[in-house]
Amino acid sequence: MIREINIWEYIDSPSCNDILVDLRESSLYEFGTLPKAINIPIDKIEELYRLPHGRRICLFCQTGELSGEIAELLSDNGYDTVNLKGGYREYLRRSLANNNEKPD
Repeated sequence: MIREINIWEYIDSPSCNDILVDLRESSLYEFGTLPKAINIPIDKIEELYRLPHGRRICLFCQTGELSGEIAELLSDNGYDTVNLKGGYREYLRRSLANNNEKPD
Protein backbone atom coordinates (compact mmCIF):
# COMPACT_ATOMS: atom_id res chain seq x y z
CA MET A 1 0.00 0.00 0.00
CA ILE A 2 1.30 3.42 -0.96
CA ARG A 3 1.58 6.22 1.54
CA GLU A 4 -0.39 9.27 0.51
CA ILE A 5 -0.71 12.69 1.99
CA ASN A 6 -2.75 15.62 0.77
CA ILE A 7 -0.61 17.98 -1.26
CA TRP A 8 -1.43 20.80 1.17
CA GLU A 9 -0.28 18.75 4.16
CA TYR A 10 3.07 18.43 2.42
CA ILE A 11 3.26 22.14 1.59
CA ASP A 12 2.43 23.05 5.19
CA SER A 13 5.22 20.85 6.60
CA PRO A 14 7.81 19.84 3.99
CA SER A 15 10.96 17.99 4.94
CA CYS A 16 14.17 19.58 3.73
CA ASN A 17 15.56 16.10 3.00
CA ASP A 18 12.72 15.08 0.64
CA ILE A 19 13.08 14.96 -3.11
CA LEU A 20 9.97 16.54 -4.59
CA VAL A 21 9.27 15.26 -8.12
CA ASP A 22 6.80 16.75 -10.59
CA LEU A 23 5.91 14.00 -13.08
CA ARG A 24 4.00 16.26 -15.47
CA GLU A 25 5.17 17.16 -18.96
CA SER A 26 7.97 19.71 -19.14
CA SER A 27 5.69 22.35 -20.67
CA LEU A 28 3.34 22.13 -17.68
CA TYR A 29 6.26 22.22 -15.24
CA GLU A 30 7.59 25.37 -16.91
CA PHE A 31 4.16 26.98 -16.61
CA GLY A 32 4.14 26.40 -12.85
CA THR A 33 5.05 23.87 -10.18
CA LEU A 34 5.56 23.50 -6.44
CA PRO A 35 8.51 25.24 -4.80
CA LYS A 36 11.72 23.16 -4.93
CA ALA A 37 10.20 20.51 -7.25
CA ILE A 38 12.33 18.90 -9.91
CA ASN A 39 10.77 17.75 -13.16
CA ILE A 40 11.06 14.16 -14.30
CA PRO A 41 8.29 13.73 -16.87
CA ILE A 42 6.65 10.33 -17.05
CA ASP A 43 8.14 9.71 -20.50
CA LYS A 44 11.58 9.75 -18.81
CA ILE A 45 10.61 7.32 -16.06
CA GLU A 46 14.01 5.62 -16.16
CA GLU A 47 15.52 8.79 -14.62
CA LEU A 48 13.54 8.12 -11.44
CA TYR A 49 15.73 5.08 -10.81
CA ARG A 50 18.77 7.38 -10.60
CA LEU A 51 17.39 9.07 -7.49
CA PRO A 52 19.08 8.10 -4.21
CA HIS A 53 17.50 5.39 -2.05
CA GLY A 54 18.34 7.14 1.22
CA ARG A 55 15.82 9.98 0.85
CA ARG A 56 12.04 10.11 0.75
CA ILE A 57 10.68 10.79 -2.73
CA CYS A 58 7.45 12.79 -2.85
CA LEU A 59 5.70 12.50 -6.20
CA PHE A 60 2.91 14.48 -7.79
CA CYS A 61 1.26 14.78 -11.18
CA GLN A 62 -1.75 16.77 -12.36
CA THR A 63 -4.36 14.82 -10.35
CA GLY A 64 -2.42 12.49 -8.06
CA GLU A 65 -3.52 9.34 -9.90
CA LEU A 66 -0.46 8.65 -12.05
CA SER A 67 1.93 9.70 -9.31
CA GLY A 68 0.28 7.11 -7.04
CA GLU A 69 1.02 4.38 -9.55
CA ILE A 70 4.62 5.54 -9.98
CA ALA A 71 5.07 5.80 -6.19
CA GLU A 72 3.95 2.17 -5.90
CA LEU A 73 6.34 1.09 -8.64
CA LEU A 74 9.28 2.84 -6.97
CA SER A 75 8.28 1.52 -3.55
CA ASP A 76 8.30 -2.02 -4.96
CA ASN A 77 11.91 -1.31 -5.98
CA GLY A 78 13.06 -0.23 -2.53
CA TYR A 79 12.41 3.51 -2.60
CA ASP A 80 10.74 5.42 0.24
CA THR A 81 7.90 7.13 -1.59
CA VAL A 82 4.89 9.29 -0.86
CA ASN A 83 2.15 10.25 -3.29
CA LEU A 84 0.86 13.81 -2.97
CA LYS A 85 -2.88 13.25 -3.20
CA GLY A 86 -4.86 15.69 -5.32
CA GLY A 87 -1.85 16.64 -7.42
CA TYR A 88 -1.08 20.02 -8.88
CA ARG A 89 -4.75 20.55 -9.74
CA GLU A 90 -5.64 20.54 -6.03
CA TYR A 91 -2.77 22.92 -5.31
CA LEU A 92 -4.04 25.36 -7.97
CA ARG A 93 -7.66 25.02 -6.90
CA ARG A 94 -6.93 25.91 -3.31
CA SER A 95 -4.39 28.62 -4.24
CA LEU A 96 -6.96 30.34 -6.45
CA ALA A 97 -9.67 30.01 -3.80
CA ASN A 98 -7.34 31.55 -1.18
CA ASN A 99 -6.46 34.43 -3.50
CA ASN A 100 -10.15 35.14 -4.16
CA GLU A 101 -10.82 35.35 -0.41
CA LYS A 102 -8.22 38.05 0.22
CA PRO A 103 -9.68 41.54 0.77
CA ASP A 104 -8.73 44.24 -1.73
